[in-house]
Amino acid sequence: MSTVDLHLHSHHSDGLLSPSELAAVLAAHAIQFCALTDHDTVAGLDEFADAATKVGITTIPGIELSTDWRGKTLHVLALGIDPSARIITEAVQHRLTVRRERAQQIASKLDRAGQPGSEALRRFNQHGAPTRTHFAQALVALGAAASMDIAFKRWLSQGQPGYVKTEWPSLSDTLRTITQGGGTAVLAHPLRYRLSAGQRRTLLTDFKSEGGVAIEVVTGGAAMHQIETATGLALRAGLEASQGSDCHDPSLAWQRPGRLAKLPSALVPVWHRFGFKGD
Repeated sequence: MSTVDLHLHSHHSDGLLSPSELAAVLAAHAIQFCALTDHDTVAGLDEFADAATKVGITTIPGIELSTDWRGKTLHVLALGIDPSARIITEAVQHRLTVRRERAQQIASKLDRAGQPGSEALRRFNQHGAPTRTHFAQALVALGAAASMDIAFKRWLSQGQPGYVKTEWPSLSDTLRTITQGGGTAVLAHPLRYRLSAGQRRTLLTDFKSEGGVAIEVVTGGAAMHQIETATGLALRAGLEASQGSDCHDPSLAWQRPGRLAKLPSALVPVWHRFGFKGD
């Protein structure tokens, strides 16, 4: 099992735990080096770093930025950023504004479809970084869906009544933001996007040419054949490799920190850039 986890979420985005609670879970699973990478917000970074330090864990500041590549929404992890850098704070503020406007639109569309969209929104209206996950949770709590999975499939996924297409900053702009903000850009879970093999190769070419450094090779719940495929992608593209559980709820086995497979030895670990030589 690995002691590195560079993809984690707290309740500041769509995770279940507070940053302090998450740090305690990481300590219990022998994590030594990690990054909190909430969606489009850095609100939890100080609390997380303080709590992790107290339990002997080394952290680097991170964020998971939403971005657009040729009409596809992608997620890029920005590791080792300066959260106070103006270019980072402006990027975060823009994305949070987009998220709040989208949440209002989703609520309105759900209302028109006869579902409790406005009531769902009221349940998390003070949340800094509203996500579709918050809507799914609220729809389940309100009895409008039997499960989170059903809430997404019936109401929130593309083509469904509550879906709202979001205009995120381009991949090029996002990578420029990360680089100028002192960070290292990692493409999160590259096999989860609905892309053909050719599109994925083109994406990685564009990603590297615009300043991308690594892709996430080992992810929470990944099967060995998926790790092998991602390894091949990294090697062919000349990119470094990262790993992360993408933990939102540590009670789910496939998201639990400390259960990740070791990174294949043929790859260059991105965490070496930050002085961590473990794993």
